[in-house]
Amino acid sequence: MIVVSMIAKDSLTRVGEEVFKKVLDSTLQIPYESFVLVSDGTDGTEGFVRKWCEGHGKELVVARSNLYGHERPTRATARQTAVDLFLSNFSDEWLMFIDDDDAVLNEGWWKWVAENKALEDPRVGEVWGINWDATPERRKFLALFGVRLEDYLVRKFHERGGCHDTLYRRRAIEGVMIPPELHVYEDAYLHHYVVRRGWKSVINPVGVTHYHPTATTDLKAEMEKAKLAIHAALKYGICEYEYVKTMREALKNRVLAYLSLLRPVLGLAPMALTTVKVFGPRKGVAEAFKRQYLKLWFRWQALKAVKEMGAMPEVPDLAHSCAHEAMK
Repeated sequence: MIVVSMIAKDSLTRVGEEVFKKVLDSTLQIPYESFVLVSDGTDGTEGFVRKWCEGHGKELVVARSNLYGHERPTRATARQTAVDLFLSNFSDEWLMFIDDDDAVLNEGWWKWVAENKALEDPRVGEVWGINWDATPERRKFLALFGVRLEDYLVRKFHERGGCHDTLYRRRAIEGVMIPPELHVYEDAYLHHYVVRRGWKSVINPVGVTHYHPTATTDLKAEMEKAKLAIHAALKYGICEYEYVKTMREALKNRVLAYLSLLRPVLGLAPMALTTVKVFGPRKGVAEAFKRQYLKLWFRWQALKAVKEMGAMPEVPDLAHSCAHEAMK
C-alpha cells in the first residue's frame, strides 16, 4: 500500500552511518515493501541504502535526477523524479517521503495513523508528521513570546509544507510538475499543489525528531534561503507569511516600506534580551545581531525585487486558506 522514498546527496558523508541508519531503521514501523532512492551524490549513500534494504527484505529502486530541461540536479528535480518513478512503476496508493539525513520517525508514527484511520478518509491527500526539535532552545525561545512550539511548527507547515515524513495519496500528486529551479520550496510547491486541488491534510502529532542544531542562525545559509524565497514568491506565489507581509508593504506604499527597514534596528535590544535568556550573554548577543541583520537584509532585498518587478503574483493568506484537518 505504501512506497517509501528518499532524495539524497552525499547523505552518508554529511550525517555519518550511525544517524543515517537510525533514519532508515525508524521506517521499519511503516508497512512497505519498496524503497525509492533518488541520489545525486558521489559518496557511499547508495551502497549503504542498498545493503540496508537487502538486510530488511525491501525492494530498492535507485535513480539519479531527471533534469527536466534544467542545467543541474536540484531538490525539485530529485523530488519530481521520485514522484514520477512512483506513479509509473508502482500501483500502491501512497508515496511516503522521508528526509535523507537526520529526521528520525518517532516510535508510534504509524500506530497513530492506523488508530486514527487517517488513510481511510477518501478526502485526505496528505499526512504530515510534526518535525520536533531534538534540543530545547527553540521551544524556550518561542515560549518567551507566549507561542507553543507545536502551534508554530504546524503553522509553518501550512505555509510551506514539508517532506521529512509525509504521505501523499496517488491521485493527489498525479499531474504535478515541480519547477526544476526550486532547490528550496519544492516541498512547498508540492504541498500547495495538493491542498489547492481540494485535498485535505492530516497532522500526525507523533512526527519526527530532527537531530541537527535548529536554534542558532547560520547567516550565510539563511541569506541564500531568503533569496530563493523572494524568487519563489514573485514567480510562483509560494511564500511564508512574514515574507508576504514585507513584499505587500513594498507594493502598497514604498515610503513606508523603506521606513520599515528601521524595525530590525529598533528590535535589536528586545531581541537581545530574549536571546540572552535562551543562549546566555555572549552567544545570545551574537544571535540577536545575526537575526536582526538577516531581517534587515531580507527587507532590503525584497524591496529591491518588488521595485524591479512592479507586481507580485496572487499569494493566498497561507495562515488561513489551506484546507486541512488537524487530527489530535
